Amino acid sequence: MVSVLSVFGLFTLLLSSTLASAVPKPALAKRDNGVSARVPYIFPAPGTDEIADEIRARRTNGTLLDLDGALLNSPLMAQGWNDLFGVIRDNNSLPAQMRESFILRAAALNRATYQWLQHEPVALSVGLTPSQISLIRFTPAHLFQNSPVASRTLGPELTAAMILADFINVDVHVPDFAFEGLKKFLTEQQMVDAFATSGGYAFVSRFTVGLNLDGEMDVVVPSS
Repeated sequence: MVSVLSVFGLFTLLLSSTLASAVPKPALAKRDNGVSARVPYIFPAPGTDEIADEIRARRTNGTLLDLDGALLNSPLMAQGWNDLFGVIRDNNSLPAQMRESFILRAAALNRATYQWLQHEPVALSVGLTPSQISLIRFTPAHLFQNSPVASRTLGPELTAAMILADFINVDVHVPDFAFEGLKKFLTEQQMVDAFATSGGYAFVSRFTVGLNLDGEMDVVVPSS
């Protein structure tokens, strides 16, 4: 009898092979659609708001995102967010591909289309392939475990990261085997950064979905 994992693995491999034939060029400029959220977007003019200018300083082309516009309804929250995620995004000890895999997995599990659309181009720019991104997108929770397709496509390090990410996002409680499975590849600092990244972007997904940023709360996470 063919196991569920085998059937799923075959499906994912076929899907990944199809998507791998077309690699979109990363588009790291403005990626918002400007559709209203549940709160207004606040975009102070450059030079008129110190917190907004601090956020601009780390954004591509100095362009505020709709995420920033929502946060700027609460300036101190926006400032704290910028400080925390400035570290998670720009001063993270994790390999860039692992960092973006954690971010995309949180988006996939939590149906956070806004987050996915922001980070899929970044993931491509740091070297994740369409086949790898497809696996991160479509693998059901906890089916990275004992998956030959995952090990072959992602490699042991990213597979271990996705096993951990599933527990962080879905269960909250992380069993020892999931922790130790990733720890053998990382330093203590990197393990802390792994939990901060995965847990941090679980928070981001809840914020962006709950406030319906860009009107994408009910939009299905893209397949490519």
